[in-house]
Amino acid sequence: MMSFQIMISPSRRAAARFIERVRRELQKAFAEEKARTGLSQSEIARVLNVHRSVVNRELRGTKDLTLGRVAELAHAMGRKAVFALETAPERDRSNINIPPPLFSSEAHTSSAPVQLGRPEPRISSRAA
Repeated sequence: MMSFQIMISPSRRAAARFIERVRRELQKAFAEEKARTGLSQSEIARVLNVHRSVVNRELRGTKDLTLGRVAELAHAMGRKAVFALETAPERDRSNINIPPPLFSSEAHTSSAPVQLGRPEPRISSRAA
């Protein structure tokens, strides 16, 4: 069976995660303003002088955002865009995050490899 491995550089991964966090914050701000004041995508579009579908695509993530557009969307929602560069903590550079064990005990020191993938199918004891 053929297998493919997709390599994503650490810088591209960091960029994608940052963009997703920004988009989530915009979505959260829109939801809060909609609940608080009844703000609609049409009203944001009117302020930005674009069609409502453009605002919809930007908030959903099907259209790329520029930093300028992030600031414009924030302004249209009565918010202020803020940006900060923080020192990144040292991290393991692997692409696979293995969760810590559920139970920690000295007795359980298995060195068996962790298998990832689909579980084995269960065979029913009932006759078909």
